[in-house]
Amino acid sequence: MSTQPPWQWDEMQQVGTDYADVRQVEAYDRRMGSFREVEAENLAMLDALALPAQSAVLEVGCGTGRFALAAARAGHAVTAVDVSRAMLDYVAAKARDAGLTNVRVQHAGFLTMDVPAGHFDAAVSAAALHHLPDLWKRVALRNVRRALKPAGRFLLRDVVFSLPEGDGGTCFERFIGRLPDAMRREATAHVAREYSTLDWIMEGLLERSGFAILDVRHEAECFVAYDCRCRPTTS
Repeated sequence: MSTQPPWQWDEMQQVGTDYADVRQVEAYDRRMGSFREVEAENLAMLDALALPAQSAVLEVGCGTGRFALAAARAGHAVTAVDVSRAMLDYVAAKARDAGLTNVRVQHAGFLTMDVPAGHFDAAVSAAALHHLPDLWKRVALRNVRRALKPAGRFLLRDVVFSLPEGDGGTCFERFIGRLPDAMRREATAHVAREYSTLDWIMEGLLERSGFAILDVRHEAECFVAYDCRCRPTTS
């Protein structure tokens, strides 16, 4: 990776929990699996993408790699990107154990990933974009758009708030309260210190970054899935 200019956001800084240790990564993976049907979610995402065999798939913020590994088992060539080396080591080990040779990992994020332009049939990101302020979300989404083929698909799933008029405290309390006890401390820190945005801002960012929003699904309290396709570029 080339040296970044001094004005660029440092996406390697840990905004949320620092999963720098493999034991933390393993615990996170178990915790996610304890209250989410992760495998079913991944299969539903692959079904929604309806990709032809041996498609090129990019995942930004791959975490413990459950989607990346599911896509690889489905026969796709996967590039899994994350800012945590511990996460990437975990994913690479899981791929080796499963005999999967079609998973490539890269230590980077939305702003620093080094991937070929117009290469990927689809991109996926879940609960990663909120680590960037809105200004840098715009740059991130343009980078994803640049990596995709002209008719490429993008599935974005993240915490996105839709605040009623007045105080947003009720919305935040509801978001935190509907999570399992083991996740509430992290969720509280998320609201206080991370960069989840509002629905109308997210939709504007996607559209201005070259995506057409095909579908919006509210999967859980304040957790929203956007199914997008690249819009044709104009010369």
